[in-house]
Amino acid sequence: MPSEPNRGGEPILDVDHVQDLARGGEDHPRNMIALCPNCHAVKTRGANEAQRRRVLGRVAQAAHAAMGL
Repeated sequence: MPSEPNRGGEPILDVDHVQDLARGGEDHPRNMIALCPNCHAVKTRGANEAQRRRVLGRVAQAAHAAMGL
């Protein structure tokens, strides 16, 4: 989590599609996860992009299941 909040005092987060829309991912909350901007960049453009997608997919799936989505 970034230590610098936004102007409203909230954490700075990006909503990300775990499986990109351009790669056939759904535009549905079960395919979305909130990431800090740095984690979003690593997941999207990092050297270990495929591994990050797998891990975040499992994290998002577990979190969504816990919320009943």
